[in-house]
Amino acid sequence: MKNKSIAVALITALLCMVAGSSVACTTVVVDYHLTIGSTEGGDVSKPGEGTFSYCPQQGERVVLVAVPYPGYQFVDWTGDVNTIADINAAVTTVTVDDDYSITANFAKPYDLATGSTEGGSVTTPGEGMYTYEAGEVVNLVATPDPGYGFVSWTGDVGTIANVNAAVTTITMNDDYAITANFEAIPEYELLISSTAGGSVTVPGEGSYSYGEGEVVSLVATPDVCFLFVEWTGDVGTVADVNAATTTITMNSDCSISARFVSLCDY
Repeated sequence: MKNKSIAVALITALLCMVAGSSVACTTVVVDYHLTIGSTEGGDVSKPGEGTFSYCPQQGERVVLVAVPYPGYQFVDWTGDVNTIADINAAVTTVTVDDDYSITANFAKPYDLATGSTEGGSVTTPGEGMYTYEAGEVVNLVATPDPGYGFVSWTGDVGTIANVNAAVTTITMNDDYAITANFEAIPEYELLISSTAGGSVTVPGEGSYSYGEGEVVSLVATPDVCFLFVEWTGDVGTVADVNAATTTITMNSDCSISARFVSLCDY
């Protein structure tokens, strides 16, 4: 039992012992107290703020109404909240069956300003100024233009989950201004040729330009009575120099050749 209930029972028993049978025993009534306060940004309009007394026999249910000031929003109730119906609702109830102290919390919504450098844009939530609730987790997506790559987020990045990821989140704990940074992807030339007895059918023969790190498919097709043997030249990033169908990763300018031999040589 709660301490106050125990005290009530003891007082009642004591009165009965002192009065004896000549006096009827009655229950001692002790009020419960509800103390209500608020943080900056609003107040509790019902039942008000301060300390209020309620009848313990009924476990009285009290309506609570928290009202934010202009430019603020209600966040939650904190303190002795076990009997509050919904701690996240500005209008709710509390059952007063003990002494309680509760606080209505308010916060100012925060602004997020987003922008980007040349070479791409912020596609989620977009670019410009956006307003979010305090603590809200906002998705961020930076999309590069063709020939560009995402580099990083800069600015007020303390709550960005990963500043190096084009797709990430930011937690709104204040007003923030952030920028998505892009840079041009270096392009490299791939020069492709073949010996007699076949050709490179993918991507073809000649000169091609690719972005740094791009993985390019290669397919060498022998003529009748010929056999593909290997890729030669700048083959350091060719996945398998002995396979007619393979790939090359473009990290520099490269010149490669598909080598074929006549089946008559075998």
